[in-house]
Amino acid sequence: MQNKNVTVFDLETTGLSPDYGDRITEIGAVKLCGNKLCGVFQTLVNPERKIPDKIVEITGITNEMVADKPTISQVLPLFVDFVGDDVLVAHNAKFDTSFLRYELKEWGINRNFETFCTLLASRKEVKTSANFKLSTLKNHFNLKPMGAMHRALSDAYVTAQLYLKLTKNWGTDTMNQFEKEIERLVGSRAEDDVFVIDPKYS
Repeated sequence: MQNKNVTVFDLETTGLSPDYGDRITEIGAVKLCGNKLCGVFQTLVNPERKIPDKIVEITGITNEMVADKPTISQVLPLFVDFVGDDVLVAHNAKFDTSFLRYELKEWGINRNFETFCTLLASRKEVKTSANFKLSTLKNHFNLKPMGAMHRALSDAYVTAQLYLKLTKNWGTDTMNQFEKEIERLVGSRAEDDVFVIDPKYS
């Protein structure tokens, strides 16, 4: 896996299970080429159902925010294109991939992804953390969010840092590189772009 690019992603959803009618409200992802951040994907998603008040409190994503956003049927092919042949990385990958698999099946997209779970890896590698929540590990490793936690792109950005820590690919200048790269990539997106990939890596 060390020779493959990875896409680190996070989903915000209306609840805990797609089998009980819960749906995706936001996708955020960053693409890593080695230990450099070379792509970014972010979009709110209209779940075509009401977001419960409790979820609004946690994520800050309101029904008004997603009302005019694309549906998952519009977003999913773009996300699959963004990922390409990358390994998919997530914190508690079982949760995020359950929603992804559900929607891939629902919309007839035949794709299987190799995955890496930073939650499971942390339980094996980290011996002194109070727990293995992403927010706790962020503080444990002194990782930096991009905006509020419980938003998909910010959580994916933190998870990408955690992934590099866990796989021993974190260098002395990695944080400075990350901050410059995310600012440049996000800044280079046009207003209606869902994602951007640095052309020098494509």
